[in-house]
Amino acid sequence: MVIGEAKAKGAISVVNAVASGRGATLSVDLPTSAKVDVKEERGRWKVFQNGRQVESALAFHTLRRTIRMLGRDPHAYSGSVETASLAPTGVGLKTSSSASVAITLAVLSAFGSRYPDAEVLGCSVSASLTSGVSITGAMDDAASCLLGGVNFVDNSSGRILSRVSLRRSLPVLIRVPGEESRRADVPTRYVRRFSEVADSIFKIGIEGNAWKAMTLNGLLFSSIYSYAPSAALRAIERGALGSGLSGTGPAVAAVFDDERDAGRLARDWADDGAEVIRTTTSDGGATVGT
Repeated sequence: MVIGEAKAKGAISVVNAVASGRGATLSVDLPTSAKVDVKEERGRWKVFQNGRQVESALAFHTLRRTIRMLGRDPHAYSGSVETASLAPTGVGLKTSSSASVAITLAVLSAFGSRYPDAEVLGCSVSASLTSGVSITGAMDDAASCLLGGVNFVDNSSGRILSRVSLRRSLPVLIRVPGEESRRADVPTRYVRRFSEVADSIFKIGIEGNAWKAMTLNGLLFSSIYSYAPSAALRAIERGALGSGLSGTGPAVAAVFDDERDAGRLARDWADDGAEVIRTTTSDGGATVGT
């Protein structure tokens, strides 16, 4: 048995890619850790999330895709994979991409291998598509989880168009209300009717105003998915650089320049019982090892 370990960052939306295929994300310090125990014998893989055994198509496909990338037969191996994260799942915080990147790196570590970033991203995208957890493959999400910073990505062509370092950690607040994501309620074909609007927002971001793009994107997709924009608007009122819906929600993120402004908003956002997560932006990428 050999063991590999890795950690990938979390991420929040700057521009949602569902409408046009082009998206942008921002890396935040909400890491997912992965530990992989690999046995060179046929058998089943066991998957654990935060200490609880689960069935995960994403983890299974990530394991198989990574082992195949190494030029080995994935059916010849078995073992277990454990992931852990403080970020809630299913609310738009890119936890699937973070887990997939971390698992890929942990498997490579177990076999004593390192591959270029493009190959690691390819594993994550392939596993996300095959398992059905993403419509686009979420290369924009995976890029920020792997590389850090702000990443502008054309998911359709599989290209990173721009990567921006913030050069310092900025305070980030994430509001997670007690409601379910509405992603399944809105057909993708309907969302894609707004591709031109989404692309114009993407252009604003890639040309240098990521915070404006984040806010406009939040307003657009809150409208598409029928979420109230009041939490993000309150963040802007409190001095946020940018604020808006992350992914397909319901989480809303806000980035600040001043920790005091972030603190005041945290109290506002928590008034109705919503969970409020405090973290920071991250220019540092994923890491391998303990």
